[in-house]
Amino acid sequence: MPRFLSFLREHQRWLIVALLFLVAMVNNLDRQTLSVLAPTLRKEMGFGPVEYSYITSAFLTAYTLGYLFCGRVLDRVGVKVGLAVALAFWSLAGAGHALATGWLSLVVFRFLLGLGESFNSPAGVKAIAEWIPPRERGLSMAVFSNGNIVGAIIAPPLVSYLALHFSWQLAFVVTGASGFVLLAVWWRFFDSPERHRQITPAEREYVLAARTPPGMAPAAKVSMWRLFASPICLGFFVARLLTDSTAYFFSFWLPDYLTHARGFTLAMIGLVGWLPFLASDVGGPGGGALSDWMIRRGWRPQRARRTMMAVAACLMPLAALAVRVESAWLAIGLIAILLAAQSCWMANQLTLISESTSRENVATLLALSAVGGSIGGVISNLLTGRAVADYGYVPVFTVLGGLHLTAFAVLAWGFHVEGRRAARA
Repeated sequence: MPRFLSFLREHQRWLIVALLFLVAMVNNLDRQTLSVLAPTLRKEMGFGPVEYSYITSAFLTAYTLGYLFCGRVLDRVGVKVGLAVALAFWSLAGAGHALATGWLSLVVFRFLLGLGESFNSPAGVKAIAEWIPPRERGLSMAVFSNGNIVGAIIAPPLVSYLALHFSWQLAFVVTGASGFVLLAVWWRFFDSPERHRQITPAEREYVLAARTPPGMAPAAKVSMWRLFASPICLGFFVARLLTDSTAYFFSFWLPDYLTHARGFTLAMIGLVGWLPFLASDVGGPGGGALSDWMIRRGWRPQRARRTMMAVAACLMPLAALAVRVESAWLAIGLIAILLAAQSCWMANQLTLISESTSRENVATLLALSAVGGSIGGVISNLLTGRAVADYGYVPVFTVLGGLHLTAFAVLAWGFHVEGRRAARA
């Protein structure tokens, strides 16, 4: 044990990554509780897929609004305070779902949950940019991102068990309460590299030296609107508008799809509904580690991240096959591949965002790009609700299969235009 504690003290940055992983896990556990219970609540409260799309869209609308200011808040007050307040807020909102009496009250609680949870991703990316050197950043970002996946893995068995043996209200209370437990851990162990009391001088020097090359002054903060007008920011905005809808679809609609299209019960969802998300635990760290490996072999970071994103994009057309196969188990296997590819895409995309601007502006760039993702999620969820009600899931899966390739082309355009501007300057 003393050796282990000594290792953590000498490698404090990995303890920070572990903390971010836990926050992301709780973040998605709170979010997934409603998804697992959606078939049960639809039956008990008497609403359909269209109303359910309004509930999920309320979450994403709040997510979008939160992104408009959370980046600047985090850049101003810091990650420790900003994420602590957000964690307490979204945990209270998550537990509040237990008081819902119909779909309209679920809309209210879902909106509050989205507003708080919008801080998670910008805070995590900013913390990694502050703590992790570029050569370790891809894997670190994947570990952080995979906290969301672990939350999605835990949710089906935990939530279904609580709902089946106690009540669906208790499921919301338990998952919401987990955030307050984590809040005490977060406040005790997280701080910036400059202020952290447990970091060794050698570790602090290693972390800070990786931020700004010797002799180079820190970059100035850029206004939000000037940053948004840059081709790279626009590229990330559109790319996330197109591709975040895939993650939101499987997060919000997979239990409903398994129930109404494949005939699964709540107990069956608890047993196997987590399996596709387990594949994401491979795709995210695997894709991040591979891009880090390429960099250590001499690849430019941008080229390494974009190569892994291209590989992931080429796997996504399997969605059109997953919805058409007769075997439910083959469909689950194909969905697992899709989620692994999506996780690889997201891990490298977040890392690429953190490496595309200065540390002083990274939270704002991440937040602006995530606004695109949230807008895409709102639009796609409303369209999904209507499409499922009228046509079923086949057209939804089919459209999702082509979005990543389109997004990759848009992002490549953004980097090309930015490169030409830099060359002229």
